[in-house]
Amino acid sequence: MGKVNLKGIIKIVIADDHALFREGLRRILEFEEDVKIVGEAKDGAETFELVRRLKPDMILMDISLPGPNGIRITRQIKRRYRKVYIIMLSMYEDTAHITDAFQAGASGYVVKTSPPGELLQTIRSVFREGVSIPPTIEHKLLRGIRRPDFLRGTRKVHLTKREVRVLKLVASGKTNKEIANKLFVSEKTVKNHLNHIYRKLGVKNRAQAVVEGLKKDYISED
Repeated sequence: MGKVNLKGIIKIVIADDHALFREGLRRILEFEEDVKIVGEAKDGAETFELVRRLKPDMILMDISLPGPNGIRITRQIKRRYRKVYIIMLSMYEDTAHITDAFQAGASGYVVKTSPPGELLQTIRSVFREGVSIPPTIEHKLLRGIRRPDFLRGTRKVHLTKREVRVLKLVASGKTNKEIANKLFVSEKTVKNHLNHIYRKLGVKNRAQAVVEGLKKDYISED
């Protein structure tokens, strides 16, 4: 499950170098009762400083953010502040950018031309479950991870049939509760399976688990 926020408010930093785009996001989000914009940044260095000072729950990160760009600053932030969720905002829909974003540590990816409702859904899904990978994104992520250069040096790990089933349901966007209902087990059992999966794959969250599951061929497009 995602982090527990006792006040039920998702604290967000917007990181984008275009003031008009930041204002547009603010107007979309300011009427949502469970969302609060706590800061805005126009470049990578300012984003890192705001995260250090404000400790937000989430960053809406422009992939083309200047100095360093969204991919690089995501890696830097996730190394230092692992619990901060990052949703990458991009004009690019190609496999390479999507793969790079999730490999850097992003938990979601939203194309800037998407309707506001898709962004809001992604924000809530990421905060609640730690990852949001819609089917259209998952297919492109899968293709990117299947690249020979990407797979070079990977080693096979052993997941049980039940763990593979749980991982596939996570990749399909199911919550812990939905997985528990589908498998006729408790949510605690699902959490235990996830912890075992994280340990075996050498990851720390759902997004990384999905990426590793795709890379190691536990998840397919079928």
